Amino acid sequence: MSRQSIGQVLRHEREERRLSLEEVSSTTRIPRRALESLEEDRFEELPSGVFVRGFIKAYASAVDIDAGEVLARFDEQSPKTISPAPLATVHSRRGYGAILLALATAALFAIIVATFALVRRAPAQDDPIELSSAEPCQVESSRLVRSSSGPSTIGTRIGSSLS
Repeated sequence: MSRQSIGQVLRHEREERRLSLEEVSSTTRIPRRALESLEEDRFEELPSGVFVRGFIKAYASAVDIDAGEVLARFDEQSPKTISPAPLATVHSRRGYGAILLALATAALFAIIVATFALVRRAPAQDDPIELSSAEPCQVESSRLVRSSSGPSTIGTRIGSSLS
């Protein structure tokens, strides 16, 4: 390897093997944009140094060159601290959706708990009356008195007593 930069070496080896960036990207699973940044020596656009070293190693393996040599050259040429590329800023558009969802969930939970509590407290209408505490009805007690004090009708016929 001559005095070419890391990116120039990687591009030269890829072109010599007649590989496209898409082929290297699918082999290494490195996004095409990151591979372009590697070939153009724009390391500041890539994630932290650990990722850059991993990308270089994977790229070198994909084009079938010694990854150790390329990484050694990278360590010589690159600045000691590569600042990571800024992550895409995510603008939080947290509206009322999350709050409404939380309120609806809490209301549903409260309804379920209240329904359960009311069902458990309501007396069942089909419960049998406890017999030990029930007093006999007045009609029943008068029937018992009459039947025990009146004449027995067992064995007597109404028509036979007149003749």
